Parts: sequence; structure tokens; C-alpha cells
Amino acid sequence: MREVALEQLPPQVRELFDAAQRERVLVLCDGEPFAVVYGIRFKDQEDFQLATDPEFWRMIEERRREQATIPLEQVKAELFGSGE
Repeated sequence: MREVALEQLPPQVRELFDAAQRERVLVLCDGEPFAVVYGIRFKDQEDFQLATDPEFWRMIEERRREQATIPLEQVKAELFGSGE
């Protein structure tokens, strides 16, 4: 992935990225959607990589389909003992 320092960009482009921290910005080319810019100021690189990784989301979907669950009382008993 290519990286660019914000300080290297012209002021107008920096303003665009500042706005993207508050809301998504749709970039048009000849009146047609071209790109979406959204801010990730409060995320780290790992958060960004996971959010854009199709394999990660496939794994999440698979886990959500699994029916195996543990009752809350069992979790409490394992964490805190049976209370006896």
C-alpha cells in the first residue's frame, strides 16, 4: 500500500481529509462516483487491515453461523467458581 504524509499535500486536499474524519466524502470524476474517502484517525493500522480483509470477514461470518454457545451461567462458574 502506498503511503503519503498529510503534510506533503496541498491545503485543499488536506481539508478534504480533515472533512473525511467527520463523514465520508464521495469524489466524482466527470460527474460520476470515483472514490470514497473516509477517515481512520482513531484506528490503528491493524484495525484498518482487518476491516478491509475479505478472509477476516469470511472467518467472522463462519463463526456467527456456528450454533455452539456457552450459557452465561457456565462462563460465570468457570471464571468465578461455583460460588460454594
